[in-house]
Amino acid sequence: MLRVVITGFLNTMTKPQKILGFIYLPLHVFIIPLFLGMAAYWLPEGLDELTANIIYYATGFLFCLVCMWKYLRGAFDIMLDNPAVSISALIFGYFIWLLLSYLAAGVLFALLGDQMSNPNNEAVLALENNSPRAVLGLAVFIAPVVEEILFRGVVFGSLRPKHRGWAFILSIGLFALYHVWQYALGAMDWTLLLYAVQYIPAGYALAWTYEKTNSIWIPVFLHMFINGLSLLILG
Repeated sequence: MLRVVITGFLNTMTKPQKILGFIYLPLHVFIIPLFLGMAAYWLPEGLDELTANIIYYATGFLFCLVCMWKYLRGAFDIMLDNPAVSISALIFGYFIWLLLSYLAAGVLFALLGDQMSNPNNEAVLALENNSPRAVLGLAVFIAPVVEEILFRGVVFGSLRPKHRGWAFILSIGLFALYHVWQYALGAMDWTLLLYAVQYIPAGYALAWTYEKTNSIWIPVFLHMFINGLSLLILG
């Protein structure tokens, strides 16, 4: 088997995979959530939030398995071929996220005071109280795979060879807005977009680990850990 040694950033996603990724990205971020929201409103029996989330992430996970399998398999080999780099990036990525999270919390406190109440966290906590195992599976095991392939693999990986700064800015910005825009739109309260600040640290740490390792599995595992820790704190 050919051993892959990391010497610099290398986008291992093929051009057809990137095209498919950019086609699915707006569907995942905007179209499918809006469609599920309309279904919940128009269906006679409605559509509860847990079922909507299962449909949403199952669709994304299926896309990743069908269209990105070779990319995932190749990234797994890169991770195994470079264990020291992979482990060190995972550890440093965690501490980068931790440090930046404290800074982001200070910024949010300065903007919103002690009345901070992240609507995404509230929604996750409500679901966790009703269906803890389902939320654990979605948030810790499925969502990180889908989101890392889209925001790091597709967006960051495609832009990084062209412009490092824009790769970080756009992947982090889109990832942050992705977590809050639906709540701002639903409540027609655009101040809720300020909570996007809370997701900038993770966006940066995850992109950084991908850049350092060339393996999407490292940000996936870090994302899993961050989500698991967040669920533990929220619970």
